[in-house]
Amino acid sequence: MSSSVTAPLERNFGQIPGLLQMTSTSSFGSSVITLQFNLDLNIDVPSRKCRRKSTAPPTLLPTGLPNPPIYSKVNPADAPILTLAITSPTLRW
Repeated sequence: MSSSVTAPLERNFGQIPGLLQMTSTSSFGSSVITLQFNLDLNIDVPSRKCRRKSTAPPTLLPTGLPNPPIYSKVNPADAPILTLAITSPTLRW
């Protein structure tokens, strides 16, 4: 995931003007990339660019991905609308 999906998307996102910070985590089967922009910007401008960059050219990402990249715009200062904890008497983690 890291080299075949995350890295190409990071290179693509790194070209967006006003980007202050980019962090990512990758694991088997998933990758999350978080972008932070200059607060002086109208967030809709980099948001549109992020959406375009997340639908990267087919040659940028591996063929056969089970799902296309998903884009969402969030404010990390907002409180979550749902926190869920699940336990099981029979399954271990």
